[in-house]
Amino acid sequence: MKKNRYQLEFKLFFRSSSSWIGIFVLLITGFAGLYFGKTFIARQEAVIEKAAILQKKNTLKNIEHFGDDIGLLFFHNKFTLANAPDNWAAFANGQRDINPYLISVTMLGLEGQLYDTDINNPVGLLLGNMDLSFVFIFLFPLVIIAFTYNLLSEQKESGIWSLLRAQTNQSFQVIWQKFLVRVAVIFSVALLLLLAAMFYLALPQDVTLLSVTVLILLYLSFWFAVSFFLISLGKSSNFNASALIAVWVLLCIVIPASFNLFLTRKYPVPEALQNVINQREGYHEKWDMAKDVTMKPFFKHYPQLKKYPFPEKKTFSWYWYYAMQQMGDDQALASRLAIEKKLASRQDFTDVFAFFLPTIQTQLGLNKMAGSDLATHLEFQQAVRKYHEQIRLHFYPAIFLNRDVNDTDIKDYKLEKYNRQQIPHVWINMLSVSLLTMVMIGATALNLKRFNS
Repeated sequence: MKKNRYQLEFKLFFRSSSSWIGIFVLLITGFAGLYFGKTFIARQEAVIEKAAILQKKNTLKNIEHFGDDIGLLFFHNKFTLANAPDNWAAFANGQRDINPYLISVTMLGLEGQLYDTDINNPVGLLLGNMDLSFVFIFLFPLVIIAFTYNLLSEQKESGIWSLLRAQTNQSFQVIWQKFLVRVAVIFSVALLLLLAAMFYLALPQDVTLLSVTVLILLYLSFWFAVSFFLISLGKSSNFNASALIAVWVLLCIVIPASFNLFLTRKYPVPEALQNVINQREGYHEKWDMAKDVTMKPFFKHYPQLKKYPFPEKKTFSWYWYYAMQQMGDDQALASRLAIEKKLASRQDFTDVFAFFLPTIQTQLGLNKMAGSDLATHLEFQQAVRKYHEQIRLHFYPAIFLNRDVNDTDIKDYKLEKYNRQQIPHVWINMLSVSLLTMVMIGATALNLKRFNS
Protein backbone atom coordinates (compact mmCIF):
# COMPACT_ATOMS: atom_id res chain seq x y z
CA MET A 1 0.00 0.00 0.00
CA LYS A 2 2.79 2.37 0.96
CA LYS A 3 4.62 1.53 -2.27
CA ASN A 4 1.48 2.30 -4.25
CA ARG A 5 1.19 5.70 -2.56
CA TYR A 6 4.74 6.60 -3.58
CA GLN A 7 4.06 5.45 -7.14
CA LEU A 8 0.99 7.69 -7.19
CA GLU A 9 3.00 10.65 -5.91
CA PHE A 10 5.62 10.13 -8.61
CA LYS A 11 2.87 10.07 -11.26
CA LEU A 12 1.32 13.24 -9.90
CA PHE A 13 4.74 14.93 -9.78
CA PHE A 14 5.69 14.09 -13.35
CA ARG A 15 2.22 14.96 -14.62
CA SER A 16 3.00 18.61 -13.85
CA SER A 17 4.68 20.54 -16.67
CA SER A 18 6.47 22.73 -14.13
CA SER A 19 8.25 19.64 -12.78
CA TRP A 20 9.61 18.78 -16.21
CA ILE A 21 10.65 22.39 -16.77
CA GLY A 22 12.62 22.36 -13.51
CA ILE A 23 14.37 19.09 -14.37
CA PHE A 24 15.03 20.30 -17.93
CA VAL A 25 16.57 23.56 -16.65
CA LEU A 26 18.90 21.70 -14.29
CA LEU A 27 20.02 19.26 -16.97
CA ILE A 28 20.58 21.92 -19.64
CA THR A 29 22.45 24.28 -17.31
CA GLY A 30 24.37 21.34 -15.84
CA PHE A 31 25.57 20.16 -19.25
CA ALA A 32 26.32 23.77 -20.20
CA GLY A 33 28.33 24.15 -16.98
CA LEU A 34 30.32 21.05 -17.89
CA TYR A 35 31.00 22.37 -21.38
CA PHE A 36 31.98 25.90 -20.35
CA GLY A 37 34.05 24.68 -17.40
CA LYS A 38 35.99 22.26 -19.59
CA THR A 39 36.39 24.88 -22.33
CA PHE A 40 37.80 27.40 -19.85
CA ILE A 41 40.39 24.92 -18.56
CA ALA A 42 41.15 23.72 -22.10
CA ARG A 43 42.10 27.30 -23.03
CA GLN A 44 44.49 27.45 -20.08
CA GLU A 45 46.00 24.09 -21.02
CA ALA A 46 46.46 25.33 -24.60
CA VAL A 47 48.26 28.43 -23.30
CA ILE A 48 50.55 26.24 -21.17
CA GLU A 49 51.38 24.03 -24.17
CA LYS A 50 52.07 27.09 -26.31
CA ALA A 51 54.25 28.58 -23.58
CA ALA A 52 56.30 25.37 -23.48
CA ILE A 53 57.00 25.67 -27.22
CA LEU A 54 57.73 29.41 -27.01
CA GLN A 55 60.16 28.98 -24.11
CA LYS A 56 62.28 26.60 -26.16
CA LYS A 57 62.09 28.85 -29.22
CA ASN A 58 62.86 32.05 -27.28
CA THR A 59 65.81 30.43 -25.53
CA LEU A 60 67.37 29.56 -28.89
CA LYS A 61 66.73 33.09 -30.17
CA ASN A 62 68.27 34.62 -27.06
CA ILE A 63 71.35 32.44 -27.48
CA GLU A 64 71.57 33.59 -31.10
CA HIS A 65 71.31 37.29 -30.21
CA PHE A 66 73.04 37.46 -26.82
CA GLY A 67 75.17 34.33 -26.78
CA ASP A 68 78.41 36.31 -26.68
CA ASP A 69 77.46 37.85 -23.31
CA ILE A 70 76.23 35.25 -20.85
CA GLY A 71 75.09 37.84 -18.31
CA LEU A 72 72.97 39.63 -20.91
CA LEU A 73 71.54 36.33 -22.07
CA PHE A 74 70.20 35.52 -18.61
CA PHE A 75 68.97 39.08 -18.26
CA HIS A 76 66.53 38.38 -21.11
CA ASN A 77 65.89 34.66 -20.92
CA LYS A 78 62.75 33.50 -19.13
CA PHE A 79 61.97 30.29 -17.30
CA THR A 80 58.34 29.27 -16.86
CA LEU A 81 56.46 27.38 -14.17
CA ALA A 82 52.81 26.51 -14.79
CA ASN A 83 50.13 25.67 -12.26
CA ALA A 84 48.83 22.73 -14.26
CA PRO A 85 45.08 22.17 -13.76
CA ASP A 86 43.84 18.70 -12.98
CA ASN A 87 40.56 17.35 -14.33
CA TRP A 88 38.60 18.62 -11.33
CA ALA A 89 39.49 22.23 -12.20
CA ALA A 90 36.97 22.02 -15.05
CA PHE A 91 34.31 21.05 -12.49
CA ALA A 92 35.03 24.08 -10.28
CA ASN A 93 37.08 26.84 -11.96
CA GLY A 94 37.35 28.73 -8.68
CA GLN A 95 39.96 31.52 -8.71
CA ARG A 96 41.87 30.32 -11.75
CA ASP A 97 40.42 33.22 -13.75
CA ILE A 98 41.92 35.90 -11.47
CA ASN A 99 45.16 34.30 -10.25
CA PRO A 100 48.03 33.74 -12.69
CA TYR A 101 48.46 30.09 -13.55
CA LEU A 102 51.56 30.67 -15.68
CA ILE A 103 54.53 32.63 -14.29
CA SER A 104 57.63 33.31 -16.38
CA VAL A 105 60.66 34.68 -14.55
CA THR A 106 64.15 35.79 -15.45
CA MET A 107 67.07 35.69 -13.03
CA LEU A 108 66.32 39.26 -11.96
CA GLY A 109 64.50 40.21 -8.75
CA LEU A 110 61.53 37.92 -8.20
CA GLU A 111 59.21 40.29 -6.33
CA GLY A 112 58.86 42.46 -9.42
CA GLN A 113 57.83 39.47 -11.55
CA LEU A 114 55.82 37.17 -9.29
CA TYR A 115 52.52 39.05 -9.51
CA ASP A 116 52.46 39.63 -13.27
CA THR A 117 49.27 38.38 -14.88
CA ASP A 118 47.31 38.76 -18.08
CA ILE A 119 45.11 41.77 -18.72
CA ASN A 120 41.47 40.73 -18.34
CA ASN A 121 38.18 42.44 -19.04
CA PRO A 122 36.86 43.49 -15.58
CA VAL A 123 33.28 42.93 -16.72
CA GLY A 124 34.14 39.35 -17.58
CA LEU A 125 35.78 38.87 -14.19
CA LEU A 126 32.71 40.33 -12.50
CA LEU A 127 30.40 37.88 -14.25
CA GLY A 128 32.78 34.98 -13.65
CA ASN A 129 32.82 31.62 -15.40
CA MET A 130 30.03 29.11 -15.52
CA ASP A 131 30.88 25.59 -14.40
CA LEU A 132 29.05 22.65 -12.88
CA SER A 133 29.79 23.78 -9.31
CA PHE A 134 27.91 27.03 -10.08
CA VAL A 135 24.85 25.02 -11.13
CA PHE A 136 24.91 22.94 -7.94
CA ILE A 137 25.46 25.87 -5.59
CA PHE A 138 23.16 28.50 -7.10
CA LEU A 139 20.61 26.91 -9.44
CA PHE A 140 19.72 23.66 -7.69
CA PRO A 141 18.44 25.52 -4.59
CA LEU A 142 16.13 27.61 -6.78
CA VAL A 143 14.58 24.49 -8.33
CA ILE A 144 14.26 22.92 -4.87
CA ILE A 145 12.38 26.02 -3.77
CA ALA A 146 10.11 25.85 -6.84
CA PHE A 147 9.35 22.16 -6.19
CA THR A 148 8.60 22.43 -2.47
CA TYR A 149 7.34 25.89 -1.47
CA ASN A 150 3.63 25.04 -1.79
CA LEU A 151 3.48 21.40 -0.69
CA LEU A 152 1.35 22.18 2.36
CA SER A 153 -0.02 25.63 1.55
CA GLU A 154 -1.53 24.46 -1.75
CA GLN A 155 -3.45 21.73 0.09
CA LYS A 156 -4.76 24.31 2.56
CA GLU A 157 -5.69 26.89 -0.05
CA SER A 158 -7.61 24.30 -2.12
CA GLY A 159 -9.50 22.99 0.94
CA ILE A 160 -8.03 19.47 0.64
CA TRP A 161 -6.07 19.76 3.88
CA SER A 162 -9.18 20.11 6.06
CA LEU A 163 -10.76 17.02 4.51
CA LEU A 164 -7.52 15.08 4.90
CA ARG A 165 -7.14 15.95 8.58
CA ALA A 166 -10.76 14.97 9.21
CA GLN A 167 -10.18 11.51 7.74
CA THR A 168 -6.79 10.60 9.29
CA ASN A 169 -4.45 11.63 12.05
CA GLN A 170 -1.42 11.00 9.79
CA SER A 171 -2.07 13.81 7.36
CA PHE A 172 1.54 15.02 7.45
CA GLN A 173 2.67 11.69 6.04
CA VAL A 174 1.07 12.72 2.76
CA ILE A 175 3.15 15.90 2.72
CA TRP A 176 6.24 13.90 3.72
CA GLN A 177 5.72 11.50 0.82
CA LYS A 178 5.40 14.38 -1.64
CA PHE A 179 8.55 15.86 -0.14
CA LEU A 180 10.53 12.61 -0.44
CA VAL A 181 9.51 12.27 -4.08
CA ARG A 182 11.07 15.67 -4.79
CA VAL A 183 14.19 14.74 -2.81
CA ALA A 184 14.55 11.59 -4.90
CA VAL A 185 14.13 13.48 -8.17
CA ILE A 186 16.64 16.22 -7.29
CA PHE A 187 19.19 13.74 -5.98
CA SER A 188 18.76 11.64 -9.13
CA VAL A 189 19.40 14.66 -11.36
CA ALA A 190 22.43 15.61 -9.26
CA LEU A 191 23.88 12.10 -9.46
CA LEU A 192 23.19 11.99 -13.20
CA LEU A 193 25.16 15.22 -13.69
CA LEU A 194 27.99 13.91 -11.51
CA LEU A 195 28.05 10.73 -13.57
CA ALA A 196 28.17 12.80 -16.76
CA ALA A 197 30.99 14.88 -15.26
CA MET A 198 32.92 11.74 -14.38
CA PHE A 199 32.93 10.62 -18.03
CA TYR A 200 33.07 14.00 -19.79
CA LEU A 201 35.84 15.42 -17.60
CA ALA A 202 37.58 12.02 -17.15
CA LEU A 203 37.39 12.32 -13.37
CA PRO A 204 39.15 9.52 -11.49
CA GLN A 205 36.98 7.30 -9.32
CA ASP A 206 38.75 8.02 -6.06
CA VAL A 207 38.31 9.68 -2.67
CA THR A 208 37.97 13.09 -4.29
CA LEU A 209 34.92 11.98 -6.30
CA LEU A 210 33.34 10.47 -3.19
CA SER A 211 34.05 13.61 -1.12
CA VAL A 212 32.61 15.95 -3.75
CA THR A 213 29.49 13.78 -4.15
CA VAL A 214 28.84 13.65 -0.40
CA LEU A 215 29.42 17.40 -0.01
CA ILE A 216 27.00 18.25 -2.83
CA LEU A 217 24.29 15.91 -1.52
CA LEU A 218 24.68 17.39 1.96
CA TYR A 219 24.36 20.88 0.51
CA LEU A 220 21.18 19.96 -1.37
CA SER A 221 19.86 18.33 1.83
CA PHE A 222 20.39 21.63 3.62
CA TRP A 223 18.17 23.44 1.13
CA PHE A 224 15.50 20.77 1.44
CA ALA A 225 15.67 21.19 5.23
CA VAL A 226 15.27 24.98 4.88
CA SER A 227 12.29 24.51 2.57
CA PHE A 228 10.60 21.99 4.85
CA PHE A 229 11.17 24.26 7.84
CA LEU A 230 9.32 27.13 6.16
CA ILE A 231 6.61 24.74 4.97
CA SER A 232 6.12 23.59 8.56
CA LEU A 233 5.26 27.16 9.62
CA GLY A 234 1.90 26.69 7.91
CA LYS A 235 2.00 30.00 6.02
CA SER A 236 0.59 30.83 2.58
CA SER A 237 2.22 29.93 -0.72
CA ASN A 238 3.12 33.58 -1.36
CA PHE A 239 4.83 33.81 2.03
CA ASN A 240 6.76 30.57 1.52
CA ALA A 241 7.96 31.55 -1.96
CA SER A 242 9.00 35.06 -0.86
CA ALA A 243 10.72 33.83 2.29
CA LEU A 244 12.64 31.07 0.49
CA ILE A 245 13.78 33.39 -2.29
CA ALA A 246 14.86 35.91 0.35
CA VAL A 247 16.89 33.19 2.11
CA TRP A 248 18.48 32.22 -1.21
CA VAL A 249 19.41 35.83 -2.02
CA LEU A 250 20.77 36.28 1.49
CA LEU A 251 22.89 33.11 1.56
CA CYS A 252 24.02 33.08 -2.08
CA ILE A 253 24.50 36.77 -2.88
CA VAL A 254 24.20 39.30 -0.06
CA ILE A 255 26.21 37.63 2.70
CA PRO A 256 29.08 36.42 0.44
CA ALA A 257 29.40 39.86 -1.18
CA SER A 258 29.19 41.67 2.16
CA PHE A 259 31.69 39.25 3.67
CA ASN A 260 34.13 39.92 0.85
CA LEU A 261 33.88 43.68 1.45
CA PHE A 262 34.31 43.15 5.18
CA LEU A 263 37.45 41.06 4.62
CA THR A 264 38.90 43.74 2.36
CA ARG A 265 38.38 46.39 5.02
CA LYS A 266 39.44 44.24 7.97
CA TYR A 267 42.58 42.89 6.29
CA PRO A 268 43.73 45.52 3.76
CA VAL A 269 46.97 44.78 1.96
CA PRO A 270 48.78 48.12 1.50
CA GLU A 271 51.97 46.09 1.79
CA ALA A 272 51.42 44.91 -1.79
CA LEU A 273 52.36 48.33 -3.18
CA GLN A 274 55.04 48.77 -0.54
CA ASN A 275 56.51 45.42 -1.53
CA VAL A 276 57.05 46.59 -5.11
CA ILE A 277 58.50 49.91 -3.91
CA ASN A 278 60.87 48.19 -1.49
CA GLN A 279 62.08 45.79 -4.15
CA ARG A 280 62.75 48.54 -6.68
CA GLU A 281 64.39 50.88 -4.20
CA GLY A 282 66.49 48.05 -2.81
CA TYR A 283 67.86 47.48 -6.30
CA HIS A 284 68.02 50.96 -7.88
CA GLU A 285 69.63 52.76 -4.97
CA LYS A 286 72.61 50.41 -5.13
CA TRP A 287 73.76 52.01 -8.38
CA ASP A 288 74.91 55.10 -6.46
CA MET A 289 76.52 53.26 -3.58
CA ALA A 290 79.84 51.56 -3.08
CA LYS A 291 79.95 47.98 -4.31
CA ASP A 292 80.65 46.70 -0.78
CA VAL A 293 77.18 47.86 0.29
CA THR A 294 75.80 45.30 -2.16
CA MET A 295 78.36 42.53 -2.03
CA LYS A 296 78.68 42.10 1.75
CA PRO A 297 74.96 41.34 2.28
CA PHE A 298 74.99 39.25 -0.89
CA PHE A 299 77.81 37.05 0.36
CA LYS A 300 76.10 36.84 3.73
CA HIS A 301 72.99 35.56 1.92
CA TYR A 302 75.03 33.17 -0.27
CA PRO A 303 78.29 32.35 1.53
CA GLN A 304 78.92 29.52 -0.94
CA LEU A 305 79.43 32.09 -3.73
CA LYS A 306 82.44 33.75 -2.09
CA LYS A 307 84.75 31.31 -3.87
CA TYR A 308 84.03 33.02 -7.20
CA PRO A 309 86.34 36.05 -7.71
CA PHE A 310 84.55 39.39 -7.75
CA PRO A 311 85.99 41.97 -10.23
CA GLU A 312 86.10 44.98 -7.90
CA LYS A 313 87.96 47.20 -10.35
CA LYS A 314 85.36 46.94 -13.07
CA THR A 315 82.84 49.76 -13.21
CA PHE A 316 80.14 47.27 -14.15
CA SER A 317 79.97 43.51 -13.88
CA TRP A 318 77.13 41.05 -14.07
CA TYR A 319 78.31 39.69 -10.75
CA TRP A 320 77.51 43.03 -9.13
CA TYR A 321 74.31 43.50 -11.15
CA TYR A 322 72.72 40.19 -10.11
CA ALA A 323 73.80 40.82 -6.52
CA MET A 324 71.89 44.12 -6.66
CA GLN A 325 68.82 42.28 -7.93
CA GLN A 326 69.03 39.91 -4.96
CA MET A 327 69.35 42.83 -2.56
CA GLY A 328 66.10 44.21 -3.97
CA ASP A 329 64.32 40.99 -3.05
CA ASP A 330 65.98 40.92 0.37
CA GLN A 331 64.90 44.48 1.12
CA ALA A 332 61.31 43.56 0.20
CA LEU A 333 61.31 40.52 2.50
CA ALA A 334 59.50 42.23 5.40
CA SER A 335 56.66 43.54 3.22
CA ARG A 336 56.41 40.17 1.46
CA LEU A 337 56.02 38.34 4.75
CA ALA A 338 53.42 40.93 5.82
CA ILE A 339 51.39 40.19 2.68
CA GLU A 340 51.55 36.46 3.31
CA LYS A 341 50.47 36.98 6.92
CA LYS A 342 47.49 39.12 5.85
CA LEU A 343 46.38 36.56 3.27
CA ALA A 344 46.73 33.77 5.84
CA SER A 345 44.64 35.83 8.29
CA ARG A 346 41.96 36.29 5.63
CA GLN A 347 41.88 32.56 5.00
CA ASP A 348 41.70 31.71 8.71
CA PHE A 349 38.90 34.22 9.32
CA THR A 350 37.02 32.89 6.29
CA ASP A 351 37.29 29.31 7.57
CA VAL A 352 35.77 30.32 10.92
CA PHE A 353 33.04 32.63 9.58
CA ALA A 354 32.05 30.30 6.72
CA PHE A 355 31.41 27.48 9.17
CA PHE A 356 27.91 28.94 9.62
CA LEU A 357 27.30 29.59 5.90
CA PRO A 358 26.66 26.45 3.84
CA THR A 359 26.88 28.24 0.49
CA ILE A 360 30.38 29.59 1.15
CA GLN A 361 31.39 26.37 2.86
CA THR A 362 30.38 24.27 -0.14
CA GLN A 363 32.07 26.61 -2.61
CA LEU A 364 35.27 26.57 -0.58
CA GLY A 365 35.17 22.79 -0.36
CA LEU A 366 34.64 22.28 -4.10
CA ASN A 367 37.38 24.78 -5.01
CA LYS A 368 39.72 23.12 -2.54
CA MET A 369 39.16 19.67 -4.03
CA ALA A 370 39.57 21.08 -7.54
CA GLY A 371 42.81 22.86 -6.67
CA SER A 372 41.38 26.21 -7.78
CA ASP A 373 41.31 27.93 -4.37
CA LEU A 374 43.52 30.63 -2.84
CA ALA A 375 45.55 28.18 -0.75
CA THR A 376 46.63 26.25 -3.86
CA HIS A 377 47.62 29.50 -5.58
CA LEU A 378 49.75 30.55 -2.59
CA GLU A 379 51.43 27.12 -2.67
CA PHE A 380 52.08 27.69 -6.39
CA GLN A 381 53.73 31.02 -5.60
CA GLN A 382 56.02 29.32 -3.10
CA ALA A 383 56.88 26.74 -5.77
CA VAL A 384 57.83 29.61 -8.12
CA ARG A 385 60.11 31.04 -5.41
CA LYS A 386 61.87 27.69 -5.03
CA TYR A 387 62.15 27.29 -8.81
CA HIS A 388 63.59 30.80 -9.21
CA GLU A 389 66.12 30.14 -6.44
CA GLN A 390 67.12 26.87 -8.05
CA ILE A 391 67.74 28.56 -11.42
CA ARG A 392 69.77 31.35 -9.85
CA LEU A 393 72.06 29.07 -7.89
CA HIS A 394 72.48 26.78 -10.91
CA PHE A 395 73.56 29.50 -13.36
CA TYR A 396 75.29 32.00 -11.06
CA PRO A 397 78.68 30.22 -11.31
CA ALA A 398 78.59 30.30 -15.13
CA ILE A 399 77.75 34.03 -15.10
CA PHE A 400 80.29 34.97 -12.43
CA LEU A 401 83.07 33.04 -14.23
CA ASN A 402 81.95 34.43 -17.61
CA ARG A 403 81.78 30.99 -19.18
CA ASP A 404 80.70 30.28 -22.71
CA VAL A 405 76.95 29.80 -23.12
CA ASN A 406 77.52 26.46 -24.85
CA ASP A 407 79.13 25.17 -21.68
CA THR A 408 75.82 25.52 -19.82
CA ASP A 409 72.71 23.35 -20.02
CA ILE A 410 70.31 26.23 -20.66
CA LYS A 411 68.98 24.49 -23.79
CA ASP A 412 67.79 21.60 -21.64
CA TYR A 413 65.52 23.81 -19.54
CA LYS A 414 61.88 23.54 -20.47
CA LEU A 415 58.59 24.65 -18.99
CA GLU A 416 58.00 23.01 -15.63
CA LYS A 417 54.59 22.11 -14.23
CA TYR A 418 53.53 22.42 -10.63
CA ASN A 419 51.20 19.76 -9.26
CA ARG A 420 49.77 19.57 -5.77
CA GLN A 421 51.65 17.20 -3.52
CA GLN A 422 48.75 16.42 -1.18
CA ILE A 423 45.06 15.82 -1.77
CA PRO A 424 43.05 18.10 0.55
CA HIS A 425 40.13 16.99 2.67
CA VAL A 426 36.67 18.53 3.13
CA TRP A 427 35.64 16.96 6.43
CA ILE A 428 35.18 20.38 8.04
CA ASN A 429 33.01 21.52 5.13
CA MET A 430 30.86 18.37 5.42
CA LEU A 431 30.57 18.76 9.19
CA SER A 432 29.47 22.38 8.84
CA VAL A 433 26.75 21.66 6.28
CA SER A 434 25.60 18.57 8.23
CA LEU A 435 25.25 20.47 11.50
CA LEU A 436 23.31 23.31 9.87
CA THR A 437 21.02 20.78 8.18
CA MET A 438 20.36 19.01 11.50
CA VAL A 439 19.57 22.35 13.14
CA MET A 440 16.94 23.04 10.47
CA ILE A 441 15.52 19.51 10.83
CA GLY A 442 15.29 19.96 14.60
CA ALA A 443 13.49 23.31 14.20
CA THR A 444 11.11 21.70 11.71
CA ALA A 445 10.31 18.87 14.13
CA LEU A 446 9.40 21.40 16.83
CA ASN A 447 7.13 23.24 14.40
CA LEU A 448 5.36 20.05 13.38
CA LYS A 449 4.90 19.06 17.03
CA ARG A 450 3.25 22.39 17.80
CA PHE A 451 1.22 22.17 14.60
CA ASN A 452 -0.25 18.78 15.55
CA SER A 453 -0.87 19.64 19.20
